Amino acid sequence: MKRSLWSRRPAPSTGFAVSAVALIAATYGLARLGYGLFLPAFSASFSLSPTVAGLTSSGASVLYCVSAALGFRYAPGHPRAVTLLAGLSAALGSIGVACAQDTAMFTGAVLLAGTGAGFASPALVELVQRNTAPAREGRLQSVVNSGTGFGVVAAGILSLVLGDAWRIAWLLIAGIALASVLSVLRLDRILAVPAGNGPRRRDAPSLVARSSVRGLGRPLAGAFVFGLGCAAVWVYGRATLEESGMTASMSAGAWMALGAGGACAILAARWLADHRIPTTWSVTALGTAGATALLGTAAGNPVLAYLAAAVFGLAYTAATSVLILWASSVAENSAGGTSLLFTALVLGQAAGAPLVGSLIEAAGPALAFSAAAVACAAGTVVTAGPAAATHLRTGRRADVSS
Repeated sequence: MKRSLWSRRPAPSTGFAVSAVALIAATYGLARLGYGLFLPAFSASFSLSPTVAGLTSSGASVLYCVSAALGFRYAPGHPRAVTLLAGLSAALGSIGVACAQDTAMFTGAVLLAGTGAGFASPALVELVQRNTAPAREGRLQSVVNSGTGFGVVAAGILSLVLGDAWRIAWLLIAGIALASVLSVLRLDRILAVPAGNGPRRRDAPSLVARSSVRGLGRPLAGAFVFGLGCAAVWVYGRATLEESGMTASMSAGAWMALGAGGACAILAARWLADHRIPTTWSVTALGTAGATALLGTAAGNPVLAYLAAAVFGLAYTAATSVLILWASSVAENSAGGTSLLFTALVLGQAAGAPLVGSLIEAAGPALAFSAAAVACAAGTVVTAGPAAATHLRTGRRADVSS
């Protein structure tokens, strides 16, 4: 169904937008990315070896991809149910982390908590789409996606304030996840049927899959290569800062600066919505690359390190917003396209983590982070071509092919 044939959508309530941002903050910034921030405390409580900690992180990435695939399949037809799965899995997993008494229970809880993020993105793409007028949709998608940054800041605050009382922190994370998902579902507006056309049509699964993939070949490759480079900061950023001489509290502060930068991506929502996607993707990917290189080469300088962390958070979060807008512009099934692009991004990070780790051991963080920066920048190269040359804009379907 072309969007121009749909009945007019009301402007979303402020409460809905805030609740959606909070749900992304809870599922991404807290339940999924909070694992790395609390890893020192976890390791002390459960005697986690670096190998076990790394395998747990990789397992969480794999299950993220599984939940994103399920979201891709079911969010278009059942966005409220998938949204509920996002909040419940993040909340139940966080409760499990808080109550874990042994390594096995802890690991299972971490894996469950991380699946919420995979459900959240495709579900909220659908809910935002049906609650927002087409002219405002792109901007609100970017606003909601900026919730990751708010979550990272909150995780940093919890790690600093509560310290060894990490079980209380994870109970609070569970509460935030539950409160935000219930608020989103309460404020979701069920649209009237398309004017003169009966209920909104849902394509058969096979057609949905084909329409989601068509036109996303280059964005998928770009997201994967971009993810390879992003792994340096997400996996080794805080450790690199501490090895350069920062205290644990200072490195947590740098992580909060990263989250604050991601939250500031909300200010770029209008710019992202108003400019061509090839332009916004290039600017954000290159910004991420520059921040990655700076963090690796200037980790010993607190001012430059904090600056690099903040710019990385801003550029990375904006880049992921571009992926959402790209899926909305190219794929008929926006939720499915978003799931595919985010899965490619996470798979790239999973593949990049051991590569960056090997380079750090062999040549040091400066060279490793510089190589990762090249990978981030290369994400713009692999998307170049006829698809990138097409005048893609938010809210407009583009007839392109991969």
